[in-house]
Parts: sequence; structure tokens; C-alpha cells
Amino acid sequence: MAVRGGLVIALGLGLAVSGALAQAPAPPVNLAFATLDTGSAWYVYGATMADLLRKTLPPGSNVDVKPRAGGVGNPKLVARGETPLGFGFTVTNRWAFEGKEAYTEKLDNLRALAGGLDTYYLVALATRKVGIGSVREIRDKKLGVKIYTQPVGALGEFAGRQLLRAVGVSYNDVRGWGGSTQHVGYSIIVDAFRDGRADILFAVITPKHPSVSEIVTSVDVKFLGLDAETAKALLPLGYTAATMPPETFKGQSEAVSTVGFPTVVITNKDLPEPIAYTVTKTILENKDALVRGHAGLAEFDPRTAWQPEKVGIPLHPGAERAYREKGWMK
Repeated sequence: MAVRGGLVIALGLGLAVSGALAQAPAPPVNLAFATLDTGSAWYVYGATMADLLRKTLPPGSNVDVKPRAGGVGNPKLVARGETPLGFGFTVTNRWAFEGKEAYTEKLDNLRALAGGLDTYYLVALATRKVGIGSVREIRDKKLGVKIYTQPVGALGEFAGRQLLRAVGVSYNDVRGWGGSTQHVGYSIIVDAFRDGRADILFAVITPKHPSVSEIVTSVDVKFLGLDAETAKALLPLGYTAATMPPETFKGQSEAVSTVGFPTVVITNKDLPEPIAYTVTKTILENKDALVRGHAGLAEFDPRTAWQPEKVGIPLHPGAERAYREKGWMK
């Protein structure tokens, strides 16, 4: 047996064999799948996909869902082979592949399996007691607010920093004005809002995000939209303009202008073609089960999940085969 990071696989898998061996069943595989912390939509996505994959991968196979490391961290894990599967975003996939923004080297061995799983929005969620209507007011009023994000490595934290930068503010500025920054898991974030220890959350979220849903039902909060100037500063980084519709969350009566991007299932070029094919085919053929697992996957369109604007990086050859077999990719 050969061990390659988070992937355990027989050496001969995927190689042509002859005679009686050609009929031998494929050996089982163990795949690690990088998601995010257990209060996140990505963890639920991963658990749902893992249940499906255990039925379609060779008998005896397993998929180990890892509660790490987010939109920025996952491409690094996948590129290094620590986890052969993971979730990324189109925007972070591009940064990683090109070696810019959050990445100091090109991770050009990354490959995509399926994209456009959902729409994530970059949001700033503030308690009403803070009394602001935009992120720019933090700078204008030099507010010492208590900011929370997910841990460093998650896109929610990095995008929050980019958003502050777009309005001319840094973490050090906020601390200098008497505020604070905490980068923790969602269970801690939810408790901090309930206990009055948090003023603002910067996050990337999908509709019906479980932890944000908890916050909005227990605390009086407001989603802060992005003004045109702030959004314009973010678009060159690879984000796209987006609007979160009214009532995406309880008590959200108005549309929220922001930026967005979809989730992508990523791997690296070393994943054997038969496994990449099976993983992709399983995702494409089980939309109903995916949506039952998490409503955020309702807008996933398997027919277009290969398109460059929905993945951000090249497809794995095994994924290409799955799309071409269905006639969706010419």
C-alpha cells in the first residue's frame, strides 16, 4: 500500500491490468475531506457528500470529513496532499493557483471537480446597539468595536480584513480605538453575540447559514450592505457583485448589496482518475440528496458545474470525463 497525505490507496489503482485481474474489484480508498468547523455549512455539505460517496466508492472505502481549514486554508492542504478533497471558493482557488493575495506561492497542482454549488455572500453583521449602517462608519467614527471572524485560514477572516482595507481600516486601527478582534469557531461566535461580547461579525455565508441563523433569531442585528465605492475596491480581487435577497435570514427585510462567489469541490492532480470520476459523478447525480442535507445547495446546477466561472481553476481529467459522458461538456 502507498500512503499519500490524506489518501490511502493501492499502488495499482487505475492502472490497466489484464487477464483475470481485470475483473478484480477496485481496492478501497480512504479520503480525507477538508471543510470548516462543525457549526458551518461546509461541514454539513461535507458530511452529506461523504455519506453518498461511501456508497459509490469501492466497497470498504471511507471519507473522513475534517473540520478545517476554510476557504483560504483548504487549497493549501489539498495542494500539499494532506487532504485529497476539500472545499474552496472560485475566488480563493484563483488566488491559490496564481500565487497571489492570501498565497505566497503558486499552487498550480490544484484541480476542480464540481463548482457553483451555492452562492456565498461576504457580509458584515452588526448589533443594532452599535448604531451604524455601513462598515465605512467604523473608520469615520473611529469606533472601538469588538470584531469577530472565523479563524485565520478561513475566507471569512481574510475577506473581513480585505473589506476593512477597502474602507481604509486595519485591525490595528480598531484596537487603537479601544476595540478588539477575535478569530474563533462559530460556536464561540454565537455565544459571544448572545452574551453581548460581540459587536460585528465579518463572514462569508450561504443562505440559511446555521450559525448566522442562530444569531439573527436571538440578537437584534443588522446586515451592513457595501456602498458602491467599497464594492468597487473588492471587484478587482476576483469577487463579483451580488445581492442577498430580502428574508434570506429572519428579520432581514431589505436586500443587502455585497459581493459573492460559489463553493467548489477541489482536489489535486495526483488524485487517481477513477476516484476523481466517481466523486464527481456522485455529486452530479445526487442533487436532491445534497439539498436534503443543506438547503444552501438548492441552486446547484450539475449541468453547468464544470464552467470556468464556477470553478476558478482547471478541471481534473476524471471530472472532465464525468461531464463529457453526460453530454454537458463538449
